[in-house]
Amino acid sequence: MLDRTKDISVSAQTWLDQFEHALGTLDRTALDRLFVAESFWRDVLALSWNLQTIAGREAIIGEMGARAPAAAPTEFKLAADRAPPRWVTRAGTKTIEAIFSFETAQGRGSGILRLVPDGSDGDHLKAWTLLTHSTS
Repeated sequence: MLDRTKDISVSAQTWLDQFEHALGTLDRTALDRLFVAESFWRDVLALSWNLQTIAGREAIIGEMGARAPAAAPTEFKLAADRAPPRWVTRAGTKTIEAIFSFETAQGRGSGILRLVPDGSDGDHLKAWTLLTHSTS
């Protein structure tokens, strides 16, 4: 499980690996397990070729399901040249913040992931906010 280790880098990369697999297979159940109910995804030209913010797990899963086949995102990795994952407080919420990179069919991207323990699901780490951004 994501939260069985004290190494937050391992937890963040595990989440990214599971996210990549769920997107690649369009596994809605797996995507559902990766996000808290009140989560947010901000996409800046990376998967949607638009600037948009999607609120709520169900809406995020629906939009990702619609966008992932064409964008074909892969290679989600913690960004080695950026700050390592760390505990921070954002909007009054203690969260693990991780910066990552990825590839799409159109080019490269980067992003920021914020993970929080989901108290309704055994405190498993899930995405609270996700930013994806096209860098090419």
